[in-house]
Amino acid sequence: MADTIKCPNCGGNLLFDADLQKLTCEFCGGAFLPEELKNDVENVSSDDAQRTDGTVEEVPDGTPEEEAKEREEDISPHVNFVCNSCGASIVSDQNTSATFCAFCGSPALVGQRLTKSFRPKYIIPFKYGRDKAVAGFFKWCKGGRYTPFGFISEKNLEKLTGLYVPFWLFDVEGDMDYEGEGDIVTSKTTGNTTVTTTKTYKITRKGRFNWKNIPLDAETRIDDDLMEAIEPFDFKDLIDYDYKYLPGFFADVYDLSDNDLSARASRRGDKYLKEEFKKTVKKYDKVRKTRDDSKVLPPKAEYALLPVWFMSYKYLGNVYHFAMNGQTGEVAGTPPVSMVKRIMLFFVLFAVFAVIAKVIVGLMLGGYVG
Repeated sequence: MADTIKCPNCGGNLLFDADLQKLTCEFCGGAFLPEELKNDVENVSSDDAQRTDGTVEEVPDGTPEEEAKEREEDISPHVNFVCNSCGASIVSDQNTSATFCAFCGSPALVGQRLTKSFRPKYIIPFKYGRDKAVAGFFKWCKGGRYTPFGFISEKNLEKLTGLYVPFWLFDVEGDMDYEGEGDIVTSKTTGNTTVTTTKTYKITRKGRFNWKNIPLDAETRIDDDLMEAIEPFDFKDLIDYDYKYLPGFFADVYDLSDNDLSARASRRGDKYLKEEFKKTVKKYDKVRKTRDDSKVLPPKAEYALLPVWFMSYKYLGNVYHFAMNGQTGEVAGTPPVSMVKRIMLFFVLFAVFAVIAKVIVGLMLGGYVG
């Protein structure tokens, strides 16, 4: 059974309104803070869920690696659940934990997929609702000089999807242990003589650095570079996970464990450690390393859901992606390029240069007659 959250006043389905930061009912107009509602869905969803094919989807119980392997072997890529509102069959893939019923439009929470090891510890609720996401998309499109005619259409806007993306938030520590030499070069000119002086200093840098909440998306089908492009998230808004922020949005569970991503997190820590070192030697004109025993310690991670607006679209056989940080409004993506606009711009520029050339030639010949 796919669960929904019901309005205490009329029994209608509640959706989380990112602008109001409340769960709202479109039938009676009721609005409720998430903490005002009971945890009924969570209590029901802690049990095994009955699937429409007559089998039971077991909740994994083991290490993340064992759970991922078990899920891959025992659960088909597409699983059917019954809509709690109209009784229709809802088809979802094995990573989906919040979706919508295609028949009645009701939000559907596949809550048992967010329990035990797959239960997030934290969540950042959406701050940007659909209207703001659409406005951000329009602004982004206008920044593309060669955006195709008609690209900003209702058909494309329908593809804009609010998704809680699974992330591992890594805490990374690094020990800086560096020795080297730094040169400071000065020059002094007297008359026609310039004297250059180089002073060399010993450099020693030691210390421990800590970077908290380095976000790495934990789903293979999401582009890593796109997610990094919409950083940073403001982790002051990070709260304990509460499923009541999900209705009205899609949500997925991870298919990459923290162990799968630890090497990537360590590489980020190593990059940050180098950046911290460079900050301390800006006054030197040249730096030479004699010893570098700096290292990044094994990272630790917590599981969280972070808000992202997505759009994927095809243009001339190519797939393009747009993403917007659902908390900060930061956008990223690669807009398609219209060859028609490029050709039009070429002829416009050609005409402008032709007029300019005509004026210049006329002036050179003793006057210009239009």
